[in-house]
Amino acid sequence: MQQSTPLISVIIPLYNAEKFIAKTLDSVINQTYSHIEILVVDDCSTDTSKEIVSKYNSMDKRITLIESKQNFGGPARPRNIGIENANGAYIAFLDADDLWVPTKLEQQLKFMLSNNLNISDTNYIDIDTLSNTIDLNNSLRKRFFNKRKKNLCRLIGSNFLALSSVIIKKDFIEMFSEENNFIAVEDYRLWLELFNKKDLKYAYLNETLLHYRVVFSSISERSTNGKQDTKAMLCSLDFIIKSNQFKLLPCFYKSMVIQWIKSFFVKLFKR
Repeated sequence: MQQSTPLISVIIPLYNAEKFIAKTLDSVINQTYSHIEILVVDDCSTDTSKEIVSKYNSMDKRITLIESKQNFGGPARPRNIGIENANGAYIAFLDADDLWVPTKLEQQLKFMLSNNLNISDTNYIDIDTLSNTIDLNNSLRKRFFNKRKKNLCRLIGSNFLALSSVIIKKDFIEMFSEENNFIAVEDYRLWLELFNKKDLKYAYLNETLLHYRVVFSSISERSTNGKQDTKAMLCSLDFIIKSNQFKLLPCFYKSMVIQWIKSFFVKLFKR
């Protein structure tokens, strides 16, 4: 690997992920793009997660374990600690239970360099705790979701960026909000801030490069549920008010209608 090749900092927040962290790290260290550093930020895990990461560090010095002295109750602060310690020109986020396709970083970086981008994301599939593919919304996403125009108005409607698929240039990134009100939607808040920047250069790579694990006991619960959707809507409304972007209110009202319709049909089919 030539020295001129950009270094990518991979940031993984860690909290009690002993069941998944080994496979997650395997998916990173086996990337075809090898010029990376892996920053695992532990949020006071009480299981064997740290010991597993330490064993991987002894085998691969690209891995650094950063141990926080207090539990922050969510991944925002650990991710920010990762950003503060990152040396790469690009930053890639990965949750401790998600998996990357081996060519993920190589394909996505090439895509970003070719198109002069400062942020990009990719397609993904959902997997369960046993890494089996599940079809929560994969078919719908392939047929409709991925073809829709992706801009700030669209983002107000729903969070279309899967965190573990995102790569951002370090000189473009902002910090995640550490407000308690934004726990589980802190990534959504960050995307809103970034998509509001005038120098945004974003594009979507329609390649399935991420296996996004659905763990119903996690903080975000990674499932379509009323509480999560309501929190996201409040987050987008807060952004509109604080950024004085009232022209985006029609986008917000449209998203409310769509959410109401979706909730209606979910309840209907559960009967």
